[in-house]
Amino acid sequence: MGSYLCRATRIAKTVSRRGPAFVESESELFADIDRKQSHGDISTKTAEAFIELYEFAKEIGDDVSIGEAKNANFQVRVDAHLGDYQNNPSVFTANVNGDLKIWPARMIMDNAPDFSVVEWDEEDYYEFERAFQSLKGVSPDTTTVQFETIGSDGDVDEFKAIVEEFVSTCREKAK
Repeated sequence: MGSYLCRATRIAKTVSRRGPAFVESESELFADIDRKQSHGDISTKTAEAFIELYEFAKEIGDDVSIGEAKNANFQVRVDAHLGDYQNNPSVFTANVNGDLKIWPARMIMDNAPDFSVVEWDEEDYYEFERAFQSLKGVSPDTTTVQFETIGSDGDVDEFKAIVEEFVSTCREKAK
């Protein structure tokens, strides 16, 4: 009976997770994308969109970190967005089997009551939020969407333009 339980546990682990327990490096991120695509867990279009967005994040971000989760994921931070804020919110996060989120960018507004830690204005964030909500498949009252919605609908270029505008605004005001 013991070997049956061991085998059942191995099968359950295989079904719930293919590959390493956590994605912790860029090579593991790419391997997870390849694995998910080859097993049919994500479409080719979603895989390509995720890689394109990751490469964009490395270009525009001052820090891009892979979040040690079970799926390919990352977050992008920009110094001008953070200003003197003591915590570490990102401009956006992406998880290939989960969500694309811009709400971390708002954390400064929610947690710095005098808002003097950054040069950008609240309205700059709200413009970023409204532009995000204008993307196909994104609800008008949310700051989170399934990554596949953006990836499969081909709105990655539009999303990148929205991020570029917000980051550019933050950087311009920080000069």
